[in-house]
Parts: sequence; structure tokens; C-alpha cells
Amino acid sequence: APRPPVLNGSLWVLAGEQVRLTCGAASHPAPIVTLARGRRVLATAVYEPQVSLELPAAAPEHAGEYLCRAENQHGESSLAFN
Repeated sequence: APRPPVLNGSLWVLAGEQVRLTCGAASHPAPIVTLARGRRVLATAVYEPQVSLELPAAAPEHAGEYLCRAENQHGESSLAFN
């Protein structure tokens, strides 16, 4: 199964700032990495080690819980963050 995903560090974001989130996980075979907010998938990387999401200007409505999930045929692991 994929190793637990890792986020691109600790981020503090102010409204109006550009945000780039990168989440990655290592596995063999390569995982499918998905970044979602609630049930809405925001970005997917198929058989790549990481997925990225860029917001041109952060806004209060972007706040909330996100989930980075890595999966392959051997299992899955995930990381929730705000």
C-alpha cells in the first residue's frame, strides 16, 4: 500500500495570497493521488508521485478540511488537513 501522503509543509495563508498545495506519496507500483475537499475532487495525478493544486487568490470560502488520498492495487492511505 502507499506510504502516508505528505503535504508540502505547514502553510499559513492570508486572503488574497496565491496558494500552491502539493501532496505526494510513495508506493510501488506508483499511486493515484487525489486531492479533495469534501466529496469534490479538486486534482488527480494518475501513476504520479504527487498532485498539485493552485489557487490564484485565497478566499475565506477556501477554508475547510481537505483530503489527500493515495491508492494503488495494494491499498490506500490518506492525510486530512485544513
